[in-house]
Amino acid sequence: MKCKNCNVKVASYLEKCPLCGDKLNDNITYDNPYNSQIERFSKKVNTIYFTKLVYKLLIFSSLIVMLINYLINKKINWSLYVLFSSIYISSFYTFIILKNKKAALFINIFCLELLLFMISYLTNSVNWFIFLVGPIIFLITLFVYLNIYLTSNDNILRNFSCLILYILICLILINGLIKIYNTNVFEITWSIYTTIVLSIISLISFILSFNKKITNEFEKRFFI
Repeated sequence: MKCKNCNVKVASYLEKCPLCGDKLNDNITYDNPYNSQIERFSKKVNTIYFTKLVYKLLIFSSLIVMLINYLINKKINWSLYVLFSSIYISSFYTFIILKNKKAALFINIFCLELLLFMISYLTNSVNWFIFLVGPIIFLITLFVYLNIYLTSNDNILRNFSCLILYILICLILINGLIKIYNTNVFEITWSIYTTIVLSIISLISFILSFNKKITNEFEKRFFI
């Protein structure tokens, strides 16, 4: 609480203000314990409001650009770059608006795929998106979600084994996709050598994961 006369903070058990000497029976003001909470809540509300405002401005400006594009060229072509770029930028704000960060991540990745597809479509070169960029981004997204899922499992060696196995599969698929893009034939070449090494590492990690002593030692060494 505070003394009304000199505005100095005083302890609740005192009868007189130690600075001015006035009695503190009626001459007190109490601090509001909710001020800081209200301030934090206001900041949060303002952030969400600002986010939605920026989102609307991006989309509105994109529509204006599309209208200008149509009035000049009598068709909509280059303004689609602006529209889908704005959609992708706006997708980052879902991390602020949505409580579910997994859903926000999915929306962000989907908007990225949409933007890249539109670029490939407008440049008349859809093949590089279909056979390379699109699938690779999808595999990377699955890798992120796999990491999130594995956080619920406390066995570090088993998690490591699963991640290595997934990387192994990704390398085979990427190798095949590159071959399809270049030669129109699915063929596995360089990934065979990395697959052999990674499969051995994954298998050893999986077997060792059943040994509690070794698993605990790994957890101690990596501070998990």
